[in-house]
Amino acid sequence: MASESADVAREYIGRRFRVVHCDGALDSYWEALRSVDARRAKSFTRNIIAQIKRLADGQPMSKGSFPKEGELPKLRGQQRAKHFYALKRIPLRGYCWHSKTKPDTYFISHYVYKDYDGLANRDSQKVGNNWRRIEEDGDDY
Repeated sequence: MASESADVAREYIGRRFRVVHCDGALDSYWEALRSVDARRAKSFTRNIIAQIKRLADGQPMSKGSFPKEGELPKLRGQQRAKHFYALKRIPLRGYCWHSKTKPDTYFISHYVYKDYDGLANRDSQKVGNNWRRIEEDGDDY
């Protein structure tokens, strides 16, 4: 797997944002990619990298490829919950959020292979756990 991880970087710095993979996110990408036809794996990786770079550069993202997915936990004193999004490349999803504590930064929590409709509770929980660890506890990623 070491050669695979060279394809997708831990961090991307674009013209507008920094996009960082949380601990374990790259491992979850390679795990999710195993469910994709091997002949399409390189294409998926190129496309997910292109989406991450678009996000980092602040380019417009369509609702189809970057939909709002679920609610994040609330920060202390916050009235309404913010949302997290998905980098969507059917059948893969990379769940991410725009940080409020780290300026101009998006964090990618994890990736999943998704062959079902709706948002799984375990994915919301995993995003929430990563969000708390970074936004409240101050971890770097």
